[in-house]
Amino acid sequence: MARLKQAKEEAEKEIAAIRAQMEAEFQRKVAESSGDSGANVKRLEQETEAKIHNLKAEAERISHDVVQMLLKHVTSVRN
Repeated sequence: MARLKQAKEEAEKEIAAIRAQMEAEFQRKVAESSGDSGANVKRLEQETEAKIHNLKAEAERISHDVVQMLLKHVTSVRN
């Protein structure tokens, strides 16, 4: 019984050590990924601005044609 109790205590110590090691590794990974979040935000903002710029340029390029097409359909009479 004494040996069983001793084995149980040793196992609990090992579990605690492994748990502390895994927790430390988890905290390190969280710190690494949160450090990159500022760079990711900046990159996403730049990509978004580029897409908005492209959409505005495309809309400006085809707006005249769209207006002409709408006027044609609105002013045409069908029997």
